[in-house]
Amino acid sequence: MPFRNPEIQPLPAMTTPMLSTIRRLLMPALGLLLLSASHAAEKQSFTFKKGVNISHWLSQIGGREAYGAPWFGEADIDWISRQGFDHIRLPVDFRLCLSADGSLDEAKLEPIAEAIRWTRERGLGTVLDAHFLPGADFNSLGRDSRAYTDPDIQEKAARAWRLMGRHFAAEGPYLRFEILNEPVAVENRQLNPFMARMLAAIRESNPTRTVYVTSNKWSSFHTVPDVVLPDDPNIALTIHFYEPLIFTHQRASWVGFKSTLPPVTFPGTVPDITGYTLPNSHMTVHAGEPITVAQVDATFAGVSTWLAAHAPAIEVYVGEFGVFQPADADSKRRWMATVRGNAESRGWGWAVWDYNDSFGVRARDGSGTPVLDGLFSR
Repeated sequence: MPFRNPEIQPLPAMTTPMLSTIRRLLMPALGLLLLSASHAAEKQSFTFKKGVNISHWLSQIGGREAYGAPWFGEADIDWISRQGFDHIRLPVDFRLCLSADGSLDEAKLEPIAEAIRWTRERGLGTVLDAHFLPGADFNSLGRDSRAYTDPDIQEKAARAWRLMGRHFAAEGPYLRFEILNEPVAVENRQLNPFMARMLAAIRESNPTRTVYVTSNKWSSFHTVPDVVLPDDPNIALTIHFYEPLIFTHQRASWVGFKSTLPPVTFPGTVPDITGYTLPNSHMTVHAGEPITVAQVDATFAGVSTWLAAHAPAIEVYVGEFGVFQPADADSKRRWMATVRGNAESRGWGWAVWDYNDSFGVRARDGSGTPVLDGLFSR
């Protein structure tokens, strides 16, 4: 039996009135504490210069673990922060967030809210990327691009953003929205009214939040001249870069390469791909052509020239770039450093694809990869 000092009298039991009084006294203080934390986040300067994509967690899940599976959590944000990243890009399949009646599925929003909180608490930002919207699937050129031309489908997409925007409207500047990942409209001009309509839906509840618009054909650098930027002071332009695809996606079956494709280096030479392509391949390459740093530089310079003439004040964000796992380590480092250098020399932000999957900055054993080496000088 534990020793008991007879001189120490036990505290009286808490009655319901006593608890109510304590709660009444503490609630204002707790409210002030939460308000103070919110104001601190508002005042903090959140930069969106060096990011990483959290792929296959809330989008493109396929036969993997469930949506929002526990393989990703706060410890991962800690690791990301330690490497020097200042934000995450969070690809979300908005179609999965909608209930049958078109309302938001609250359970599907929980991991989004958690990720926003985890990053905010560590001084990092989050880009909420609509990786898919109703009628807009970047994997299906011509098969489901209805959102760009069908008014009813487009309204479903706008409603998805209207609801999502309202839900996260109270979040501070640590959160940014990206209207759609890699649009694939049949014609470039079809994308402009679509972007304007989605932006209008967002602006109903988020009048000043930074929102990314993009170019057609997988957010290509080459379709930027066809972009008509909305008249809005709080938009930014996001574009993606994976050139040359014969290097960055070597042996990737989804772009039509067999796993036996000869190795491609950077810098290097285009191999003869005869016999190394799959039936879904529509790529035209010329064996023996050089693959050079100068080609990457020229592509960036071309977009810079157009922007200088047509949108000199627009913020630019390379929201995806990366190299598939089969490429050799040194080539990965060189290509990543080349792309990063081109973006940073122009003041453009970037987000590497991806965190810990087949393009990852982090290996499954928890260590950094050559892709990470190419992003940060150690």
